[in-house]
Amino acid sequence: MENGCVQPKTKFRDGLSAVAELYDTFLVDQWGVLHDGRAPYPGVVDCLQRLVDAAKQVILISNSGRRALDSASRLSRVGVSATCYSHLVTSGEIAWRMLASGDGFCGALAGKRCALFASDDRPDFLIGLPVTLSDLDEADFVLLTGMDDARPMADYDRMIDSGVRRGIPLVCVNPDLARITPGGLKPGAGAIAARYTARGGVVHYVGKPHRAIYAHCLALAAEQGDSRTIAVGDSLHHDIAGGAAAGVDTLLVMNGVHAGVLPNDASQETLMTAMARIVGREGVLPDWAVPSFRW
Repeated sequence: MENGCVQPKTKFRDGLSAVAELYDTFLVDQWGVLHDGRAPYPGVVDCLQRLVDAAKQVILISNSGRRALDSASRLSRVGVSATCYSHLVTSGEIAWRMLASGDGFCGALAGKRCALFASDDRPDFLIGLPVTLSDLDEADFVLLTGMDDARPMADYDRMIDSGVRRGIPLVCVNPDLARITPGGLKPGAGAIAARYTARGGVVHYVGKPHRAIYAHCLALAAEQGDSRTIAVGDSLHHDIAGGAAAGVDTLLVMNGVHAGVLPNDASQETLMTAMARIVGREGVLPDWAVPSFRW
């Protein structure tokens, strides 16, 4: 920063056609980029199809706490078919595989009792895992895969109180601090996990911006011999920070979670200043930015 002005780093473009020839693989976020949970944003399906037609590998990378097949079915219902992408990777799928294999911190959780907090009441996520569903007061760890709008916030408060008091770890499978809903922005599972940490609890994260999900995606890209990869998303804290930490270029879609502070009609200098404020001194700015996910 010189003379009080943010130095230009991010390159602003109108759509992905401006960068398509520069990359082989696109790691694309879902919520806030492709759709709002009800329907695709304008131009999304066309843009995905153009990337596929240009022989680009499109890997959807999501902080959804659901397994990949479940997420693919849900994506199809909102209008994005499997023909529009090469692979779908969710934090839920990565977490399930880690729990199944005992990889990393999950090695200490095998055979343990688990209190599940999910986006619905179904315990389907635990099928095939070496853990036992348990009430909170008897659990050895908490598995937080998403937010249930039907569940009162008092339930999450009690979970934090009980878990921290008893010293059990929380596994957060959706690190998003905020989530886009038809009613506007609401706290994400990551916000609950942050409160758990603030109270002195131990939290293990799976999903963006953390390493495991990117390692899996980059391994898929490498199978095709692709070396030029870009991460596309709407969150500076998750998609952009995570992509940069994984060593790939990044592209911010501005009409998602930060839309309220990154208006399309703002000047590039104003947008740069707003992004710098969001990420803070230690944050990372995107290499590219576009108004929306369109060609």
